[in-house]
Amino acid sequence: MKIAQIKLINNNWEKFNNDIKPQLCLLFGNRFTIEKNLHAISELKTKFPDSNIVTTSTAGSIIDEHLIDDSIIATCIEFEKTNIIAQSFSFDDFSGEQLGKNIAKAFKSENLKYLLVLSNMGVNAGNILNGINEIFEGKVLVSGGVAGDDNRFEKTLVGLNNNITNNQIVAVGFYGNDIKISHGSKGGWDTFGPIRKITKCLGNQLFEVDHKPVLNLYKEYLGDKAKDLPASGLLYPFTIIDKNSNEPIVRGIQNIDEKTNSILLYGDVIEGQNIQLMRANFNNLINGAGHSAKETFLNNKNEPELALLISCVARRLVLKQLTEEELIETKKVLGNTVKICGFYSYSELSPVVGNNACQLHNQTMTITTFSEN
Repeated sequence: MKIAQIKLINNNWEKFNNDIKPQLCLLFGNRFTIEKNLHAISELKTKFPDSNIVTTSTAGSIIDEHLIDDSIIATCIEFEKTNIIAQSFSFDDFSGEQLGKNIAKAFKSENLKYLLVLSNMGVNAGNILNGINEIFEGKVLVSGGVAGDDNRFEKTLVGLNNNITNNQIVAVGFYGNDIKISHGSKGGWDTFGPIRKITKCLGNQLFEVDHKPVLNLYKEYLGDKAKDLPASGLLYPFTIIDKNSNEPIVRGIQNIDEKTNSILLYGDVIEGQNIQLMRANFNNLINGAGHSAKETFLNNKNEPELALLISCVARRLVLKQLTEEELIETKKVLGNTVKICGFYSYSELSPVVGNNACQLHNQTMTITTFSEN
């Protein structure tokens, strides 16, 4: 495959590579920059009329081992043997599992090897994945992420070609037997405190663990930091254990509800699941990104040509000036020849090792790698 990466500088694209005829261009950028430069996205579509232009707002964009703000990064890919089909799906038509089923049915095919899913905030991405997983039955690899809006959490954008809105999902299907795709997803957070059992919850709202109000217990562990909730919750996510793979899945704190003594998480949980608190460890977070990259080699020994990195905004808020260290660690593992793109997100979508069904993750580094035979 041929890959060209260009930045938007002073409202104009860098010099185009005239030797490339991409079927897919992935655009990751600051929400305000996207809104002010819709002409630049149209220009890219004019330049590459046969390409699917997929745009996602971010909490920071990734190119190589660098973190970029206040710009748009375009990664344009010409596949030699792979067919690409992209479609958009509005939240207004359906929601939850039914929307996920509709997405999967729209792409169902014997030759479909991978589905990239990019979603706006404002919809339960976990429920959508439930619908996708039900149709695909683990036979198609699915990964992706939820768009970001820096640390504002006001509005996100996802678009296909010139249709860029705050209420849709864009899915991209990769078809053919020559595309090789691998995935990895790790957090690197430290667990602490006892392992407890979820005894009362509803979707993503957690009420009780071990038959005790969870918010009271959570505040006890946070101590003085409890007064800064929900913001301080970014430093203390939960981990639950996936029942199918026995792998940990991180659930971040979205908000708290003092009236019901409950915690709102970024993803659903289930009564009976084991749950444990986590806390940030800078070195382990950085090493966790490297472990995610290593996972991509478990089922594919080929050196990747392209890597898509989707890391959680919470990791960036915790790591601060050390954020690029996790990108550098990732590149050390993936190699110097790979082209790297991606973004900081509001949630990550990826299977875990040992389970083909796609899962909703929070506060992880999720990596998808691509190569062609």
